Amino acid sequence: MADGDEWAGPAGREAAARQLRRGVDVVQDVSRRSAELPWRTLVTALVILAVVCGAGIALYFDERNTRQQTVVVGPRQAADRIDVHADVQRTDPVLRQITVRVTLTPFGRYQSPDGYPTQDLTLYANTTGQQELRFPAGSGLWVRDIQVPLSDGASTDYPFDKYTADFAFAATAGSLDTRVPVLLRLHDQDPNFAYKNGDGSYEGQAAYLTSEVKRSRSTFILAWFMIAAMWAVALSIVTACWLVVGQRRGLLWPALGWMAASLFALVGLRNAAPGSPPNGCLLDYLAFYWAEALIVLSLTVLVFHGIRIEHGLGGPVTDPRQDAMTRRRRPPRRRTVPAGHRRRS
Repeated sequence: MADGDEWAGPAGREAAARQLRRGVDVVQDVSRRSAELPWRTLVTALVILAVVCGAGIALYFDERNTRQQTVVVGPRQAADRIDVHADVQRTDPVLRQITVRVTLTPFGRYQSPDGYPTQDLTLYANTTGQQELRFPAGSGLWVRDIQVPLSDGASTDYPFDKYTADFAFAATAGSLDTRVPVLLRLHDQDPNFAYKNGDGSYEGQAAYLTSEVKRSRSTFILAWFMIAAMWAVALSIVTACWLVVGQRRGLLWPALGWMAASLFALVGLRNAAPGSPPNGCLLDYLAFYWAEALIVLSLTVLVFHGIRIEHGLGGPVTDPRQDAMTRRRRPPRRRTVPAGHRRRS
C-alpha cells in the first residue's frame, strides 16, 4: 500500500482520529503539569518556611523556660527566716565579675505588719566589694546591687568560654548579731550567659550554691553564623579576584569597591558580636583575622594586576575581536592625484 493510501477507508480515518486524540491528551497533560508546578513549588516553600520558623520558636521557648527556672537553697519550712532573691543582671568575663541584684524579704518575727524589718538586718555575701549589706529596721530599702567574682575560664576562649560562680549568703539580726535562717532564690536574667546550677548546700544557717557559667545558646548560634559569614565573604572575594586575573581584565572599579567595603564591613560585624568578646579571642583566630588577610591580599593583587594591564594597553581595555571587526569593515582610503601627475602603479 502506498503512503498516501495509509489513511484511506474507515479504518484509516479511525486510526488517524485516535492518534489525534492521543496527541491532544499529551498536550493537555503537559499543560496541566506546567500549571501545577508553580503551585507545588509555592506549597513546598511554605512548608519549609513553616518548619524552620517552628524549629526557631521551639528553640526560643526551650531556652526561655530554662532561664525562668529559679534555684532555691535553704529551709523552705522555716517560718522565721529571710528570703534573699538574687537576680543575675550582667556577666562580665573581662572584669571577671557578675552583677547581682539582691532583694531582701523578711518573714515571721522579722517582718512587721507593714512588711518592713522589725530589727536591723545584716546580709553577708562573697562579693568583690562590700561584703556586709545593712538593712535598718523599718526601712524600705531592700534592693542592693552586688558583684560576685568569677573563677576559672578565660574570656579569650569566646564563644566556648566557661566559668564557675560561687554564691554564698548569710544573715544576722539585731545588735547581738543573731544568726537568721536564709533562703536563697537565684534567678538568671542575663541573655548572653546560661547558668547551670548545682544542688547547693545549707550549712550553719548559710546558703551556698555553685554554678557553671557559659555562653547562651543564642550567643553560640550567632557566633557560629558570624564565623561562617566571614569565611564565605573572604572566599567569595578570593574567587572573584582569581577570575578577574585569569581573564586579564584591567581595573574593575565596582569589584574594587566591593572588596574595600567588605574589608571594613567585617570589622563592624566582628564588633557587633554578642557579649563584647575581647581582641584576640578564639573567634578572631578562627575567622576574623584570616578573612581580613585574604581580602587585603586579593584587593592588593587585583589592583597591581589592573595597573599592569592598563599601563600595557595605554588606554581603556576593549575587546580584541571587536577591534578586528572594526578594522575589517573600514573602507579603503582613496588617494587623490594632483593635476599634471600620473597615478603610481
